[in-house]
Formats: sequence, C-alpha cells, structure tokens
Amino acid sequence: MSNTNKLMKIRDHLDRFLAVYVVIAIIIGLLAGYFDFRWVILNKDLIKNLQLVAILIMIFPMMVMMNFRGLGTALKNWKLLVIVLLMNFGWGPIMAILLGDAFVSSPLVRLGLFLAWLVPCSSMSVGYVGLMRGNIEASTAMVTITFLIAIPIIPIFASLYGAAYHVQVSVMLLVFTIIEIIIVPLLVGIPTHELLVRRLGKVKFKSISPIFPTITMLGMFMIIFVIFFGESKMIITNLHAVFGVFYSALVFGTVSLIFLTLLFKALKFNYWDSMAGLFPSIGKNEGTAIAIAATAFSPLVAIAPATLPVFQVIFLITYIKLRPRIAHFFGIKGKDVTFKEDMREISPGSEGAR
Repeated sequence: MSNTNKLMKIRDHLDRFLAVYVVIAIIIGLLAGYFDFRWVILNKDLIKNLQLVAILIMIFPMMVMMNFRGLGTALKNWKLLVIVLLMNFGWGPIMAILLGDAFVSSPLVRLGLFLAWLVPCSSMSVGYVGLMRGNIEASTAMVTITFLIAIPIIPIFASLYGAAYHVQVSVMLLVFTIIEIIIVPLLVGIPTHELLVRRLGKVKFKSISPIFPTITMLGMFMIIFVIFFGESKMIITNLHAVFGVFYSALVFGTVSLIFLTLLFKALKFNYWDSMAGLFPSIGKNEGTAIAIAATAFSPLVAIAPATLPVFQVIFLITYIKLRPRIAHFFGIKGKDVTFKEDMREISPGSEGAR
C-alpha cells in the first residue's frame, strides 16, 4: 500500500468516526478532570497553554489547504454563491437564536451556539461533496469565499448579539483573537502552501495533502479534551446545557437539510451544483468556532461548538447514505450518481441552474 493510500485511509477513518472520537475525548476529559480536579486548579496556566497549542495544531493545517485560486469559480456561479452566503450568515445565526431561546437556558452556551452556526463551512465540506459526487470545484470556491467574508462578519454579528442579549462581548478581544488564530495562520499558510507546491510539485503535494485535515482533526480532539478536562466541574454542573445543544442540533440539521434540498430542486439547480452548495451551507467549521470561543470567551461558551461535531457528522453522513435517493429526487436515473465530468452525455443546460 502506498503512503498516499495510507494517509487517505487514516483521514477517511477519522472523518468517518469523527463523532465517536469526539465523544471519547469528551468523556475522558470530563472523567479525568473531575476525579483530579485539584491538579486542574493548580495547573490552570498549563491548561491554557495546552489550549493554545491545540488551537495552532488544529488551525494551521486548515490554512495551508485553503485554495484561493478557485475564487473565480464562485463568482461565475453567483446564484449558488448567494444561497451559500445567505445560509451561512443568515439562516445559521437566525436558527441559532431561535433554537437557543427554545432549548438552551444558559446565556453563555447560547452565545456559543450562535458562534458555532455563524462561523462558516470547513474544508471537510468539500470532502462530503466528493462523497456525494458533487461539483468539487464549485464547493472549494464556496468554502474559500465564505471563510474570507466571515473574518469581518464574526465580530460584527457577535457584538450585535451581545448587545441584544445583554451578554458581554469584547469586540476588541474578539478582533485580536481572529487576528491571532485566523489571520496570522492564514498569512503564514498561503506562502507555505505555495512553497510546498513549488518544492514538491502538484502531484506530490496532492499525494501528501490528506495529512493536513488529519492533523486538524487530531488538534480538534485535543482541544475538546483540554476544554472538558479543564472545566469538568463547571460542565457537569451545566450538563443540561449539552442536552439543549443536542435538541437544537436535532432541529437545525433536520430542517436545514430538508429545506435546502427542496430549495435547490425548486430553483432548478442540477444535482452536482446542489451538493456543492448544500454541504458548505450546513457543515460548519466547528474547529474555528471552538478556537474563538475558548480564546475570546469563557470555556462555557465553547461547550456548544465542542459538542456539535458529534451531531453534525451524524446528520451529514446520514444524508450521504441517502445519495442514490437524493440523486433520483433531482432526476438522475439509475441506481446511483457518478461525477459530472465522468458522464458521457450531459444536457446542454447543466453548467448552472437547469
């Protein structure tokens, strides 16, 4: 087995069982922190340093894999881009407010839920689009442009939320946090990406690329463990908040997937572009949300983005399992769908909306 296949197998394994590993990190963190709480109190500074290390491990590989060369694709497919932007920065925050008010009692956990659904899609969304055999090029462009737009939007929306719900949100601290954990790694990640491509070549770089999402996922497991380990007493005391997040995720995932599938069908988008828009609209970048919540706010704010990956993966994988039926719903005949570029006969109007 080649090294590329081994890296892909490890990445796909972690992605497939992401929910399982997140649950394991949560349980071990809670139990270890709860039964050795004295050590936790005496080593608060060490735990904060571990959080920072875990955040950097999680964020930097994500920035190295950012693809800015496909931005023109997003601008060409502007109808799809508008839907993705409205879903990320309209639908997500509104649903977080409504469901947070309905199911979550703690104001800080509600703020975390708002941040979790305000931070846009992650590069893993492209992987899900690939599993659905959708338009990967378009989805990559959607992920990149929504991530760039999110940088100024997050502090603006968070400050408006804080003012409306009387929750203290330091805009300056939030801005500095975004500079520290997003902009700086991004500025370092872009030249790192280009340097690796030049030194290794496109083929070799592509062969090692699975290692970057793998490191990101390992970093996410680490930060989740550290958060639940360092704040085990507080989290166990507020365990009802986790159930509130679960109920919110249950409604958000179900309603969003059904709504967006029907919307793309009603607007006559083809199957491939629909999948390119659906996953970047619903699959949130919880790693970045965790980093922002843990750095700029209290650990209680990080509870929602730290637990949501469990529920998010379940919904998205369930949707992927329904791929043949979804394709049939969009008018594709046969037992399953293939990649658009592999089709022998493509209808004339299949490049955008049909």
